Parts: sequence; structure tokens; C-alpha cells
Amino acid sequence: MGDGRLSAAVGSSGQVISVHRHHPHWGWMHLSGFPPFDESARYDPEAVRAYRRRLEDPQAPGLRLEVDGLNLVGRRWQDGVVPEFTYRGPELEGRLTTFASEGRLHVWMSLRATGPRAPDRVRVRFEVPWGLLRASYAQVTEGGPLAAADPENRLRWTQGALVWEAPGLPAWAALWPVPRTEEKQGPAPLRVAWEEEWVLDEGCADRVLVVALSHRPPEFPHPVPGPAEVGGALSGALRERRWTAPIPRNPRLRPFVHRQLLFALDACAVPVGDATCLVTDPVLLPLSWNRDGYFIACLLGAASRLGGPMAGRARSAVLGHVRWLFRVAARPSGWWGRSHLTNGAVKDPAFQLDQQWYPVLEVARAALDWGLPEAWREHGPDALEVAWRLVREKHANGLWPTSETPADDPVPLPYHFSSHVLAWRALQLLSRLDPAGPWAQEAAALREAVRAAFTTEEGLFAYATDGQRHLLYHDANDLPLACAVRWGFCSADDPVWRRTVAFAWSPHNPGFFPGPYGGLGSLHAPGPWTLGDVQAWVVGACTGDPARLRRAWRRIRTVAFDDGLVCESYDPQTGLPRTRAWFAWPGAAAAALLLGDPL
Repeated sequence: MGDGRLSAAVGSSGQVISVHRHHPHWGWMHLSGFPPFDESARYDPEAVRAYRRRLEDPQAPGLRLEVDGLNLVGRRWQDGVVPEFTYRGPELEGRLTTFASEGRLHVWMSLRATGPRAPDRVRVRFEVPWGLLRASYAQVTEGGPLAAADPENRLRWTQGALVWEAPGLPAWAALWPVPRTEEKQGPAPLRVAWEEEWVLDEGCADRVLVVALSHRPPEFPHPVPGPAEVGGALSGALRERRWTAPIPRNPRLRPFVHRQLLFALDACAVPVGDATCLVTDPVLLPLSWNRDGYFIACLLGAASRLGGPMAGRARSAVLGHVRWLFRVAARPSGWWGRSHLTNGAVKDPAFQLDQQWYPVLEVARAALDWGLPEAWREHGPDALEVAWRLVREKHANGLWPTSETPADDPVPLPYHFSSHVLAWRALQLLSRLDPAGPWAQEAAALREAVRAAFTTEEGLFAYATDGQRHLLYHDANDLPLACAVRWGFCSADDPVWRRTVAFAWSPHNPGFFPGPYGGLGSLHAPGPWTLGDVQAWVVGACTGDPARLRRAWRRIRTVAFDDGLVCESYDPQTGLPRTRAWFAWPGAAAAALLLGDPL
């Protein structure tokens, strides 16, 4: 959860596990109880996965308040926006609410007597095991490690606030109001604890803590909001995020769409000057991939046309993201990297073909489908320049090579099928925006070249080819294959596409994982992926198979967390999440489909 400037992860008992924000040099910083990743294990996938599991643990340490005599009895999401935890004891009830507003995190514990024998005072223990670090960026397929950052922190108390300073970043964090505590210095994290006695005045007591992060030193004194002020800020946050659109037509689907949109706007849309970076994961791997960002933009673009409190924010986020792609994201060799830091610096320089076409497609769709013609006016020339360069650099067979797959893995054969379907889609839209250009002819020639090069002797589309050999595989990350019919690359009764789809969801495909919760996944992280379920949904819609569509939707809802978000992959036997508890683009793609977007 967050407010678009700051985000936080809250644990299963109400503890604040981590707080995050953009950093102009390192891309991302976080205040949490986790040490930095061991740099010597950068190229050890199992060490990466083990570290990530610690970050995903809902019982991980964090800012915690424990009231004597109270036990956790329930949790809910207020209007799908704000987590609220309820605690009860003898004739006493507590409610802990955590929300972000104006770039600050508010943690509000409210105690109320529920009977005449309620205590008139209670002891409360506070624990803060935090340190301030840059994001670790621990990747399963490391593509370009950043320089190590000094983990040294200084913790001091001043004017009612705990202040963390990370000189090696530099960055600062503050928590207030708190009683005086001892100063500390050392590698992050640094643990602080204290106790307070609260007096219940007329059966009530309220305590508010505020957290802020910045790459600049904090200014003092910090304002100390009272319950009325915090209650007003909470009401405003809920009001600004209310879902008022009458779609999806089925009201039971609206909370899912609402949750994905809130996650995108509040935790993944990162202001960078007058631009907006879209990260797919604000906790484990807060990087930007053009591919992931495009599908998040599909949801934002669809939502921007619905009206209501969030439409304006969605519209601004799409326009800001297009600006970030063409004005902020670095292209040192003329091409976007595999991934970028939020500040635009290339994190992983590997060349992926689809990463070059997704920005072109996004600016075209912004103008044609999402009612944002200003995106094309401002960045259409940039998109055309990229497209012209790509056309000039095609190989003689009409195809483009790529270094990696959309799963960020090395590709054994140079030409990748679904990236070329994506290129065809972008060329088709360019022909509408720039009819004097060669785009319609290029699209027609590309489709012919793709069908000739990728169609195997078995009569299906290969995953990759070198012009002679074919690789038979399909991956959850390759949405353009499933979308080929929706986009018009082929018809729903095309026998080659039909056979390819049948192969993809069969034991013959190494990317298919059988079991009670079996489905299409990826060798990148073995197991069914929620992106595979999104593809099954699209295939069901394209083939007129409502049963398949319903099964895909039920699967997404079944494996989703109780807050409505979806993971990356899950266990084919149990359906329990395996990787990436925060993974914005499958949920965003599913929500966009529910709003009628063709992706």
C-alpha cells in the first residue's frame, strides 16, 4: 500500500515490515529489518530465492506495537484501500490502521473500552528493528550488479523523532513522536525498543506514529498529528480512492479491479520529476521493465476513461510513464536495457527485442485507445524514430535477433516468436497514426516472414528459431502468442495457432506444470504462473470457450492473496505462492481485460 510517493508492506499481525521510496541515485531505498543481500551470492539463484523469501515472510520483523492483554482477532481492508487490524482483550478493543498520505506513513492505534471493568491504563511495548538501505536488487538472472552501498547507519533521537541516516546513500528516515532513546551506529538494521503507559481518557486512547523517508536531511520540528487530523487524512485517502465506475458489470469483479488499480497507482507508479516510472514490484525487485510497465499501463489507460476519483491519477500516470520511457530512461546504445532503475539508469543492459517495441506500442495505444492524443503529439516522433531504426536493422530474413527471452533468460536460438507478434501489432498501429509511413507494408511483410520462419514441420509456431532449427516451448511471459487472435495477427480458427495453444497447455511443453493447480508457467521460476492464467483467459475468450475463461478466472482468484494481489508463480500441487508476492503486471493485465481492454 502507499500514496504514490511512498509505499509500505504490512505484515500478518499489523507490523510495518518495510517502507520504500524512490532515490535519485540508487533508484530505490527502503527502511526495514532486513540486512543487505550478500554481494558474494549475486550469481547464486538459490541464495537469491532464499533472501527473497525472507522479504516476503508475512511474519517478518517490523515496527510493532503490543498492548498488554490484547490479542489479534481479525483484519480487513477498509474500502479495499487501507489495512485495519483488530485486537481484543478483557473489555478492551484496539484497532490498528496504517495508511499513507502526502508522502508519509501513518500508524494509528486506537483503544476503546468495551465494558465497565476496562482498565484505565495499559502498558504498550514498541519495537523498531529497522535500517535504511538501498534496494538489494537480488535477481535470479543477474544482468549487471550495482556498486555495493555502505550499510552503515546512524540512529539518533532529536526533537521527538528517531532519525536514521545512511551516509553512504545518502538518505534519511524519521519516525515520530517517540520518547528519547539511545543513539546507535553500525550496519543496518539497528533495533530500538521502548515501553509506554497509556491512560484511557473516558475509555479511549489514541497513538499515532508517522514515518518519512527522503534523500535530504529532515526538517524539524516535525508536526505531530492528533486523532482528528489523522482521521481526516484517512477519510480523504479513502474518498480519493473510491471505486465509482459501473463496470465490470458483475459487481463481484469490481473489488479485484479496484485492488490492482490501487496497487499500480499507490505502490508502483513512481514520480520522477514530471515523469512516472512503473515498477512491477516495490519490495523484492523495484525495477522497471518496459514489458511489465506496458501491461500496467493497459489498466491505467482503461481506468483513465471511466471517470471517478482515480481516473485523473491514472491518466497522469500513463502520460508520465510515456514521458519516462522516452525522456528519462537511458538508452546508451540507442536501445532500452532489459531493466532500468526508477531514475532511468540501465540496470541490466542485455538487449531484448520486445523491450524495444513495447514503448512504441504504448504511446500508440495511448493516442488511439486511451483518449490521450497528447502522448502522440509529444512522443510520436520519438516512437517513429525507434521504429525506423528497428526496421533498418532487420536481418535479411525479415526478422530481428534478441539476446534474451521475455523471462530474462538467454535464448538458445536468435529469433523469438512472440516478440515478432508484438512488433507486428506495433507496426499496425503506427500505420494508423502515420499513414504516409511504410508501416502497413512492413507489418504485412513481417507477418509473412514470421509464418515462414517459425512454422514447424508439426504445424505449430516455434518458440524460437535460427531459420533452420526450431525450439518447441511456450512461456507464461509470452502474452503476445495468446493475444495474437485479439490483435488480428491470425484468426481464432488458424490451425497453426490452435496447435500451438494446445501444445502450450500440454505435458509436451517444458513450461507446463501438471497437478491439481497445474498450468502454464516458466522455466525461469518453475511452476504455474499467474501470467499463464491470464493467457488461458485470453485464449478462452478468443476461442469462444467460456468454460476455459471461467477456469482461468477462478484460478487467479484462488491463488491470489487475501488482499487481492497475485503472485508470480505458485505450487502446482497446493496452489500456494512460490515466488514474487508483489507482481503487478499479471493482476494489472487481468484487471484491464475485465475493463474491456484488448491488451
